Amino acid sequence: MNRVLAKVQFKLHLTNILFFLLNFLHIAIAASTQIERKEDGILRFRINFFSTFNKWHIILAVCLFLLQIIISYIILFQRFRRAELTLITELGIEGNNNVNITKNLRIDPKLIYKWVHEEAEKHQIKTIKRIYLTDTSIPNAMTIDIIPIPFIRSSWIVLDANVLEILDEREIKAVISHELGHVKYLDGIVNIFRYGTNYFVFIAYLLFLLEMLAYISADLISTESLNAQNIFLRIGYFLVIILILWVLTLINNIIMNYSRRQSELMADYYAAKSNGRNHIINALILLGQRLDVISAFGTEFRWLGSRENKKDVSREFLQGIKDLPAHELSKDISREKAVLIYVRQRLKNMKEDLFLPFSDEQIEELTTKAGEKLLKLREEQIGKGFVNDRKIQSELSKLTIDWLIADKDKNLYLSEVEIDQLIKDIVSNPNKELFEHDLYQRRSVFGKDHPSMRNRIIFLYYALPKENSSIE
Repeated sequence: MNRVLAKVQFKLHLTNILFFLLNFLHIAIAASTQIERKEDGILRFRINFFSTFNKWHIILAVCLFLLQIIISYIILFQRFRRAELTLITELGIEGNNNVNITKNLRIDPKLIYKWVHEEAEKHQIKTIKRIYLTDTSIPNAMTIDIIPIPFIRSSWIVLDANVLEILDEREIKAVISHELGHVKYLDGIVNIFRYGTNYFVFIAYLLFLLEMLAYISADLISTESLNAQNIFLRIGYFLVIILILWVLTLINNIIMNYSRRQSELMADYYAAKSNGRNHIINALILLGQRLDVISAFGTEFRWLGSRENKKDVSREFLQGIKDLPAHELSKDISREKAVLIYVRQRLKNMKEDLFLPFSDEQIEELTTKAGEKLLKLREEQIGKGFVNDRKIQSELSKLTIDWLIADKDKNLYLSEVEIDQLIKDIVSNPNKELFEHDLYQRRSVFGKDHPSMRNRIIFLYYALPKENSSIE
Protein backbone atom coordinates (compact mmCIF):
# COMPACT_ATOMS: atom_id res chain seq x y z
CA MET A 1 0.00 0.00 0.00
CA ASN A 2 1.14 3.54 -0.72
CA ARG A 3 2.92 4.92 2.35
CA VAL A 4 1.17 8.32 2.21
CA LEU A 5 -2.25 6.67 1.97
CA ALA A 6 -1.47 4.20 4.76
CA LYS A 7 -0.43 7.05 7.06
CA VAL A 8 -3.74 8.89 6.61
CA GLN A 9 -5.74 5.68 7.09
CA PHE A 10 -3.86 4.92 10.29
CA LYS A 11 -4.51 8.41 11.68
CA LEU A 12 -8.20 8.18 10.79
CA HIS A 13 -8.71 4.79 12.44
CA LEU A 14 -6.68 5.81 15.48
CA THR A 15 -8.70 8.96 16.14
CA ASN A 16 -12.02 7.15 15.60
CA ILE A 17 -11.02 4.44 18.08
CA LEU A 18 -9.92 7.16 20.50
CA PHE A 19 -13.39 8.72 20.27
CA PHE A 20 -15.05 5.52 21.36
CA LEU A 21 -12.54 4.89 24.12
CA LEU A 22 -13.02 8.40 25.49
CA ASN A 23 -16.78 8.01 25.47
CA PHE A 24 -16.68 4.67 27.27
CA LEU A 25 -14.10 5.99 29.75
CA HIS A 26 -16.42 8.87 30.63
CA ILE A 27 -19.30 6.40 31.03
CA ALA A 28 -17.22 4.23 33.35
CA ILE A 29 -16.08 7.17 35.48
CA ALA A 30 -19.53 8.75 35.68
CA ALA A 31 -21.14 5.44 36.60
CA SER A 32 -18.66 4.40 39.28
CA THR A 33 -17.66 7.61 41.08
CA GLN A 34 -18.93 8.71 44.48
CA ILE A 35 -18.63 12.15 46.01
CA GLU A 36 -18.64 13.02 49.73
CA ARG A 37 -18.37 16.21 51.72
CA LYS A 38 -15.33 17.00 53.83
CA GLU A 39 -15.17 19.46 56.68
CA ASP A 40 -11.45 20.07 56.66
CA GLY A 41 -8.60 20.69 54.23
CA ILE A 42 -8.52 22.78 51.09
CA LEU A 43 -10.55 20.23 49.10
CA ARG A 44 -13.96 20.12 50.79
CA PHE A 45 -15.15 17.31 48.53
CA ARG A 46 -13.78 13.78 48.43
CA ILE A 47 -14.13 12.10 45.02
CA ASN A 48 -13.78 8.31 44.97
CA PHE A 49 -13.20 7.09 41.41
CA PHE A 50 -14.26 3.56 40.44
CA SER A 51 -15.54 2.99 43.95
CA THR A 52 -18.90 1.46 43.03
CA PHE A 53 -20.54 -0.11 40.02
CA ASN A 54 -24.20 0.44 40.68
CA LYS A 55 -26.08 -1.08 37.74
CA TRP A 56 -28.56 1.80 37.71
CA HIS A 57 -25.72 4.29 37.41
CA ILE A 58 -24.32 2.32 34.48
CA ILE A 59 -27.73 2.19 32.80
CA LEU A 60 -28.14 5.92 33.33
CA ALA A 61 -24.67 6.62 31.92
CA VAL A 62 -25.44 4.51 28.84
CA CYS A 63 -28.71 6.42 28.42
CA LEU A 64 -26.73 9.65 28.54
CA PHE A 65 -24.43 8.22 25.89
CA LEU A 66 -27.46 7.51 23.69
CA LEU A 67 -28.76 11.00 24.44
CA GLN A 68 -25.49 12.37 23.10
CA ILE A 69 -26.07 10.51 19.83
CA ILE A 70 -29.63 11.81 19.55
CA ILE A 71 -28.61 15.42 20.28
CA SER A 72 -25.75 15.18 17.76
CA TYR A 73 -28.10 13.84 15.12
CA ILE A 74 -30.65 16.61 15.75
CA ILE A 75 -27.97 19.31 15.50
CA LEU A 76 -26.61 17.88 12.25
CA PHE A 77 -30.08 17.46 10.81
CA GLN A 78 -31.14 21.00 11.68
CA ARG A 79 -27.94 22.42 10.19
CA PHE A 80 -28.66 20.41 7.07
CA ARG A 81 -32.25 21.59 6.74
CA ARG A 82 -31.33 25.27 7.14
CA ALA A 83 -29.60 25.11 3.76
CA GLU A 84 -32.92 25.81 1.90
CA LEU A 85 -32.85 22.62 -0.08
CA THR A 86 -34.37 22.00 -3.50
CA LEU A 87 -35.08 18.39 -4.41
CA ILE A 88 -33.81 16.95 -7.70
CA THR A 89 -35.63 13.96 -9.20
CA GLU A 90 -35.17 12.07 -12.43
CA LEU A 91 -37.64 14.57 -13.94
CA GLY A 92 -35.62 17.61 -12.84
CA ILE A 93 -36.13 20.13 -10.04
CA GLU A 94 -39.26 19.52 -8.01
CA GLY A 95 -41.62 22.46 -7.54
CA ASN A 96 -42.08 25.77 -9.34
CA ASN A 97 -40.59 28.19 -6.80
CA ASN A 98 -36.91 27.67 -7.56
CA VAL A 99 -36.27 30.58 -9.92
CA ASN A 100 -33.05 31.62 -8.15
CA ILE A 101 -31.49 28.24 -8.80
CA THR A 102 -32.79 27.57 -12.29
CA LYS A 103 -32.27 30.99 -13.90
CA ASN A 104 -28.49 30.68 -14.18
CA LEU A 105 -28.06 26.93 -13.93
CA ARG A 106 -26.11 25.85 -16.99
CA ILE A 107 -26.45 22.10 -16.34
CA ASP A 108 -29.75 20.27 -16.58
CA PRO A 109 -30.63 19.05 -13.05
CA LYS A 110 -31.68 15.74 -14.61
CA LEU A 111 -28.05 15.22 -15.56
CA ILE A 112 -26.98 15.77 -11.94
CA TYR A 113 -29.50 13.16 -10.83
CA LYS A 114 -28.19 10.79 -13.48
CA TRP A 115 -24.52 11.35 -12.61
CA VAL A 116 -25.07 10.77 -8.89
CA HIS A 117 -26.89 7.50 -9.43
CA GLU A 118 -24.41 6.34 -12.06
CA GLU A 119 -21.51 6.96 -9.70
CA ALA A 120 -23.37 5.32 -6.82
CA GLU A 121 -24.21 2.26 -8.93
CA LYS A 122 -20.61 2.00 -10.12
CA HIS A 123 -19.48 1.61 -6.52
CA GLN A 124 -22.49 -0.40 -5.34
CA ILE A 125 -23.74 2.31 -3.02
CA LYS A 126 -27.47 1.74 -2.57
CA THR A 127 -28.26 4.13 0.27
CA ILE A 128 -28.59 7.37 -1.75
CA LYS A 129 -32.26 8.25 -1.43
CA ARG A 130 -32.36 11.97 -2.21
CA ILE A 131 -30.32 14.57 -4.07
CA TYR A 132 -30.68 18.27 -3.31
CA LEU A 133 -29.49 21.58 -4.69
CA THR A 134 -29.00 24.70 -2.62
CA ASP A 135 -28.22 28.26 -3.65
CA THR A 136 -25.80 29.89 -1.22
CA SER A 137 -23.34 30.96 -3.96
CA ILE A 138 -20.61 29.50 -1.74
CA PRO A 139 -19.27 26.36 -3.43
CA ASN A 140 -19.91 23.42 -1.18
CA ALA A 141 -21.27 19.90 -1.08
CA MET A 142 -22.28 17.72 1.84
CA THR A 143 -23.90 14.44 2.82
CA ILE A 144 -25.93 13.32 5.80
CA ASP A 145 -27.29 9.94 6.86
CA ILE A 146 -30.91 10.75 7.57
CA ILE A 147 -31.40 7.20 8.82
CA PRO A 148 -27.98 6.18 10.21
CA ILE A 149 -28.96 2.55 10.83
CA PRO A 150 -27.53 -0.41 8.88
CA PHE A 151 -29.87 -2.19 6.42
CA ILE A 152 -32.35 0.70 6.41
CA ARG A 153 -29.72 3.44 6.02
CA SER A 154 -30.78 6.48 3.99
CA SER A 155 -28.27 9.07 2.74
CA TRP A 156 -28.90 12.49 1.21
CA ILE A 157 -26.47 14.46 -0.96
CA VAL A 158 -26.53 18.23 -1.35
CA LEU A 159 -24.68 20.22 -4.04
CA ASP A 160 -24.55 23.98 -4.11
CA ALA A 161 -25.54 25.44 -7.48
CA ASN A 162 -22.28 27.38 -7.48
CA VAL A 163 -20.35 24.10 -7.76
CA LEU A 164 -22.22 23.36 -10.97
CA GLU A 165 -21.43 26.80 -12.34
CA ILE A 166 -17.65 26.87 -11.92
CA LEU A 167 -16.80 23.21 -12.60
CA ASP A 168 -17.04 21.15 -15.76
CA GLU A 169 -18.58 17.69 -16.03
CA ARG A 170 -15.40 15.83 -15.09
CA GLU A 171 -14.87 17.95 -12.00
CA ILE A 172 -18.52 17.80 -10.93
CA LYS A 173 -18.41 14.01 -11.09
CA ALA A 174 -15.26 14.12 -8.97
CA VAL A 175 -17.09 16.21 -6.34
CA ILE A 176 -20.01 13.76 -6.44
CA SER A 177 -17.56 10.88 -5.95
CA HIS A 178 -16.03 12.73 -3.00
CA GLU A 179 -19.43 12.86 -1.32
CA LEU A 180 -20.07 9.21 -2.16
CA GLY A 181 -16.72 8.47 -0.53
CA HIS A 182 -18.10 9.91 2.71
CA VAL A 183 -21.10 7.59 2.33
CA LYS A 184 -18.91 4.58 1.54
CA TYR A 185 -16.66 5.19 4.54
CA LEU A 186 -19.65 5.76 6.89
CA ASP A 187 -18.48 9.28 7.72
CA GLY A 188 -22.06 10.47 8.20
CA ILE A 189 -22.53 7.99 11.03
CA VAL A 190 -19.10 8.60 12.55
CA ASN A 191 -19.77 12.36 12.47
CA ILE A 192 -22.54 11.85 14.98
CA PHE A 193 -19.92 10.69 17.48
CA ARG A 194 -17.46 13.36 16.39
CA TYR A 195 -19.93 16.16 17.03
CA GLY A 196 -21.20 14.51 20.17
CA THR A 197 -17.86 14.70 21.95
CA ASN A 198 -18.15 18.47 21.97
CA TYR A 199 -20.62 18.35 24.82
CA PHE A 200 -20.85 14.73 25.96
CA VAL A 201 -18.30 15.34 28.72
CA PHE A 202 -20.70 17.71 30.47
CA ILE A 203 -23.69 15.42 29.82
CA ALA A 204 -21.84 12.38 31.19
CA TYR A 205 -20.97 14.16 34.43
CA LEU A 206 -24.26 16.00 34.76
CA LEU A 207 -25.45 14.02 37.82
CA PHE A 208 -22.00 14.35 39.35
CA LEU A 209 -22.15 18.15 38.96
CA LEU A 210 -25.73 18.33 40.20
CA GLU A 211 -24.76 16.37 43.32
CA MET A 212 -21.98 18.88 44.06
CA LEU A 213 -24.43 21.75 43.58
CA ALA A 214 -26.90 20.04 45.91
CA TYR A 215 -24.28 19.90 48.68
CA ILE A 216 -23.40 23.56 48.14
CA SER A 217 -27.09 24.54 48.16
CA ALA A 218 -27.66 22.59 51.38
CA ASP A 219 -24.82 24.52 53.02
CA LEU A 220 -26.33 27.82 51.90
CA ILE A 221 -29.82 26.94 53.12
CA SER A 222 -28.79 25.48 56.46
CA THR A 223 -28.68 28.11 59.19
CA GLU A 224 -27.18 25.74 61.77
CA SER A 225 -24.14 24.63 59.76
CA LEU A 226 -23.61 27.78 57.75
CA ASN A 227 -19.86 28.05 57.20
CA ALA A 228 -18.56 30.67 54.81
CA GLN A 229 -15.20 28.95 54.43
CA ASN A 230 -16.81 25.61 53.57
CA ILE A 231 -19.05 27.24 50.99
CA PHE A 232 -16.23 29.23 49.44
CA LEU A 233 -13.92 26.21 49.13
CA ARG A 234 -16.67 23.96 47.77
CA ILE A 235 -17.67 26.50 45.16
CA GLY A 236 -13.99 26.83 44.22
CA TYR A 237 -13.70 23.04 43.89
CA PHE A 238 -16.84 22.98 41.73
CA LEU A 239 -15.40 25.65 39.43
CA VAL A 240 -12.15 23.70 39.14
CA ILE A 241 -14.12 20.62 38.05
CA ILE A 242 -15.95 22.73 35.46
CA LEU A 243 -12.60 23.97 34.18
CA ILE A 244 -11.26 20.42 33.91
CA LEU A 245 -14.34 19.29 31.98
CA TRP A 246 -13.97 22.30 29.69
CA VAL A 247 -10.35 21.33 28.99
CA LEU A 248 -11.46 17.77 28.23
CA THR A 249 -14.02 19.19 25.83
CA LEU A 250 -11.32 21.21 24.07
CA ILE A 251 -9.20 18.06 23.76
CA ASN A 252 -12.18 16.27 22.26
CA ASN A 253 -12.63 19.14 19.83
CA ILE A 254 -8.98 18.93 18.71
CA ILE A 255 -9.32 15.19 18.13
CA MET A 256 -12.61 15.71 16.29
CA ASN A 257 -11.10 18.22 13.88
CA TYR A 258 -8.05 16.05 13.32
CA SER A 259 -10.26 13.07 12.54
CA ARG A 260 -12.42 15.08 10.14
CA ARG A 261 -9.35 16.24 8.24
CA GLN A 262 -8.32 12.64 7.67
CA SER A 263 -11.81 11.66 6.53
CA GLU A 264 -11.81 14.51 4.00
CA LEU A 265 -8.50 13.27 2.60
CA MET A 266 -9.89 9.75 2.28
CA ALA A 267 -12.98 11.04 0.47
CA ASP A 268 -10.66 12.93 -1.91
CA TYR A 269 -8.76 9.71 -2.51
CA TYR A 270 -12.01 7.87 -3.22
CA ALA A 271 -12.94 10.50 -5.81
CA ALA A 272 -9.48 10.38 -7.41
CA LYS A 273 -9.53 6.60 -7.57
CA SER A 274 -12.95 6.69 -9.19
CA ASN A 275 -12.72 9.62 -11.59
CA GLY A 276 -9.04 10.41 -12.02
CA ARG A 277 -6.62 12.27 -9.82
CA ASN A 278 -6.37 15.37 -11.99
CA HIS A 279 -10.12 16.00 -12.05
CA ILE A 280 -10.49 16.18 -8.28
CA ILE A 281 -7.29 18.26 -8.00
CA ASN A 282 -8.65 20.77 -10.51
CA ALA A 283 -12.01 20.82 -8.78
CA LEU A 284 -10.34 21.62 -5.44
CA ILE A 285 -8.30 24.41 -7.03
CA LEU A 286 -11.32 26.09 -8.60
CA LEU A 287 -13.39 25.77 -5.42
CA GLY A 288 -10.53 27.27 -3.42
CA GLN A 289 -10.22 30.15 -5.88
CA ARG A 290 -13.94 30.84 -5.63
CA LEU A 291 -13.73 30.98 -1.82
CA ASP A 292 -10.96 33.59 -2.08
CA VAL A 293 -13.11 35.59 -4.51
CA ILE A 294 -15.97 35.53 -2.01
CA SER A 295 -13.57 36.66 0.74
CA ALA A 296 -12.44 39.64 -1.38
CA PHE A 297 -16.10 40.41 -2.11
CA GLY A 298 -16.85 40.44 1.62
CA THR A 299 -13.92 42.78 2.33
CA GLU A 300 -15.46 45.40 0.04
CA PHE A 301 -18.85 44.98 1.71
CA ARG A 302 -17.32 45.62 5.13
CA TRP A 303 -15.65 48.79 3.86
CA LEU A 304 -18.92 49.99 2.32
CA GLY A 305 -20.72 49.23 5.57
CA SER A 306 -18.17 51.32 7.46
CA ARG A 307 -19.14 54.29 5.28
CA GLU A 308 -22.55 54.14 6.98
CA ASN A 309 -21.20 53.18 10.41
CA LYS A 310 -22.87 49.87 9.74
CA LYS A 311 -20.97 47.09 11.49
CA ASP A 312 -23.19 44.20 10.43
CA VAL A 313 -23.54 43.81 6.66
CA SER A 314 -24.41 40.11 6.75
CA ARG A 315 -27.89 40.77 5.37
CA GLU A 316 -26.57 42.66 2.36
CA PHE A 317 -23.74 40.18 1.87
CA LEU A 318 -26.03 37.15 1.80
CA GLN A 319 -28.35 38.94 -0.60
CA GLY A 320 -25.58 40.41 -2.74
CA ILE A 321 -23.40 37.32 -3.09
CA LYS A 322 -26.10 35.80 -5.28
CA ASP A 323 -25.65 38.69 -7.73
CA LEU A 324 -21.95 37.95 -8.07
CA PRO A 325 -21.65 35.84 -11.24
CA ALA A 326 -21.31 32.22 -10.18
CA HIS A 327 -18.43 31.65 -12.59
CA GLU A 328 -16.44 34.70 -11.44
CA LEU A 329 -12.95 33.63 -10.34
CA SER A 330 -11.17 37.01 -10.36
CA LYS A 331 -10.71 38.76 -7.02
CA ASP A 332 -10.14 42.12 -8.69
CA ILE A 333 -13.36 41.92 -10.71
CA SER A 334 -15.31 40.71 -7.69
CA ARG A 335 -14.14 43.78 -5.73
CA GLU A 336 -15.40 46.13 -8.43
CA LYS A 337 -18.72 44.32 -8.71
CA ALA A 338 -19.08 44.34 -4.92
CA VAL A 339 -19.48 48.12 -4.86
CA LEU A 340 -22.31 48.16 -7.38
CA ILE A 341 -23.98 45.12 -5.86
CA TYR A 342 -23.83 46.60 -2.34
CA VAL A 343 -25.35 49.95 -3.39
CA ARG A 344 -28.06 48.25 -5.41
CA GLN A 345 -28.93 45.92 -2.56
CA ARG A 346 -29.03 48.72 0.03
CA LEU A 347 -31.39 50.74 -2.16
CA LYS A 348 -33.64 47.72 -2.63
CA ASN A 349 -33.69 47.10 1.12
CA MET A 350 -34.46 50.77 1.83
CA LYS A 351 -37.27 50.64 -0.70
CA GLU A 352 -38.69 47.59 1.05
CA ASP A 353 -38.10 48.68 4.65
CA LEU A 354 -38.92 52.40 4.36
CA PHE A 355 -41.43 52.25 1.50
CA LEU A 356 -39.33 54.60 -0.60
CA PRO A 357 -40.89 55.21 -4.03
CA PHE A 358 -37.89 53.99 -6.04
CA SER A 359 -38.45 52.41 -9.42
CA ASP A 360 -36.07 49.73 -10.72
CA GLU A 361 -34.76 52.25 -13.27
CA GLN A 362 -34.07 54.81 -10.55
CA ILE A 363 -32.26 52.22 -8.45
CA GLU A 364 -30.01 51.32 -11.39
CA GLU A 365 -29.33 54.97 -12.18
CA LEU A 366 -28.45 55.76 -8.55
CA THR A 367 -26.32 52.62 -8.33
CA THR A 368 -24.26 53.65 -11.36
CA LYS A 369 -23.68 57.21 -10.11
CA ALA A 370 -22.85 56.17 -6.55
CA GLY A 371 -20.71 53.27 -7.75
CA GLU A 372 -18.43 55.51 -9.80
CA LYS A 373 -17.81 57.85 -6.86
CA LEU A 374 -17.32 55.03 -4.35
CA LEU A 375 -14.83 53.18 -6.54
CA LYS A 376 -12.82 56.38 -6.95
CA LEU A 377 -13.01 57.12 -3.21
CA ARG A 378 -11.94 53.58 -2.38
CA GLU A 379 -8.79 53.85 -4.47
CA GLU A 380 -7.98 57.28 -3.00
CA GLN A 381 -8.30 55.99 0.57
CA ILE A 382 -6.13 52.99 -0.23
CA GLY A 383 -3.51 55.22 -1.82
CA LYS A 384 -3.42 57.52 1.21
CA GLY A 385 -3.29 54.62 3.65
CA PHE A 386 -6.63 55.45 5.30
CA VAL A 387 -7.75 51.82 5.12
CA ASN A 388 -5.53 48.79 5.58
CA ASP A 389 -7.81 45.88 4.61
CA ARG A 390 -6.44 45.79 1.07
CA LYS A 391 -2.92 46.06 2.49
CA ILE A 392 -3.63 43.07 4.71
CA GLN A 393 -4.85 41.09 1.72
CA SER A 394 -1.76 42.15 -0.21
CA GLU A 395 0.42 40.80 2.60
CA LEU A 396 -1.60 37.59 2.64
CA SER A 397 -1.11 37.18 -1.10
CA LYS A 398 2.65 37.06 -0.47
CA LEU A 399 2.01 33.97 1.65
CA THR A 400 0.13 32.16 -1.10
CA ILE A 401 1.19 30.36 -4.26
CA ASP A 402 -0.38 31.66 -7.47
CA TRP A 403 -1.62 28.47 -9.11
CA LEU A 404 -2.50 30.41 -12.28
CA ILE A 405 1.23 30.64 -13.07
CA ALA A 406 1.24 26.88 -13.56
CA ASP A 407 -1.74 27.17 -15.94
CA LYS A 408 0.37 27.85 -19.02
CA ASP A 409 -2.49 27.63 -21.55
CA LYS A 410 -4.82 29.75 -19.36
CA ASN A 411 -7.76 27.34 -19.71
CA LEU A 412 -8.34 27.04 -15.92
CA TYR A 413 -7.55 23.33 -16.04
CA LEU A 414 -4.15 22.02 -15.03
CA SER A 415 -2.79 19.18 -17.13
CA GLU A 416 -0.53 16.47 -15.73
CA VAL A 417 2.58 18.50 -16.59
CA GLU A 418 1.10 21.65 -15.08
CA ILE A 419 0.17 19.80 -11.89
CA ASP A 420 3.75 18.52 -11.67
CA GLN A 421 4.94 22.12 -11.81
CA LEU A 422 2.41 23.24 -9.19
CA ILE A 423 3.55 20.49 -6.83
CA LYS A 424 7.15 21.63 -7.25
CA ASP A 425 6.11 25.17 -6.34
CA ILE A 426 4.16 23.94 -3.31
CA VAL A 427 6.94 21.71 -2.00
CA SER A 428 9.57 24.42 -2.48
CA ASN A 429 7.42 26.88 -0.47
CA PRO A 430 6.53 24.95 2.71
CA ASN A 431 5.31 28.06 4.55
CA LYS A 432 2.88 29.14 1.85
CA GLU A 433 -0.70 28.08 1.22
CA LEU A 434 -2.53 27.92 -2.09
CA PHE A 435 -5.37 30.21 -1.00
CA GLU A 436 -5.85 33.08 1.41
CA HIS A 437 -8.76 31.50 3.27
CA ASP A 438 -6.46 28.66 4.34
CA LEU A 439 -4.13 31.23 5.93
CA TYR A 440 -6.96 32.38 8.20
CA GLN A 441 -7.54 28.81 9.34
CA ARG A 442 -3.92 28.55 10.45
CA ARG A 443 -4.83 30.87 13.32
CA SER A 444 -7.23 28.34 14.79
CA VAL A 445 -5.88 27.31 18.17
CA PHE A 446 -7.70 23.97 18.16
CA GLY A 447 -7.16 23.02 14.54
CA LYS A 448 -9.30 23.44 11.47
CA ASP A 449 -11.93 20.86 10.59
CA HIS A 450 -10.86 20.60 6.92
CA PRO A 451 -7.37 20.13 5.52
CA SER A 452 -6.01 23.03 3.50
CA MET A 453 -6.20 22.83 -0.28
CA ARG A 454 -2.41 22.62 -0.29
CA ASN A 455 -2.42 19.52 1.92
CA ARG A 456 -5.27 17.91 -0.02
CA ILE A 457 -3.50 18.33 -3.36
CA ILE A 458 -0.15 17.10 -2.03
CA PHE A 459 -1.86 14.06 -0.50
CA LEU A 460 -3.62 13.18 -3.77
CA TYR A 461 -0.47 13.67 -5.80
CA TYR A 462 1.60 11.26 -3.70
CA ALA A 463 -1.15 8.87 -2.57
CA LEU A 464 -2.27 8.15 -6.12
CA PRO A 465 0.57 8.47 -8.65
CA LYS A 466 -0.39 9.00 -12.27
CA GLU A 467 0.25 5.43 -13.32
CA ASN A 468 -2.14 4.15 -10.64
CA SER A 469 -4.94 6.69 -11.19
CA SER A 470 -7.99 6.20 -13.36
CA ILE A 471 -7.82 6.86 -17.08
CA GLU A 472 -8.65 10.47 -17.77
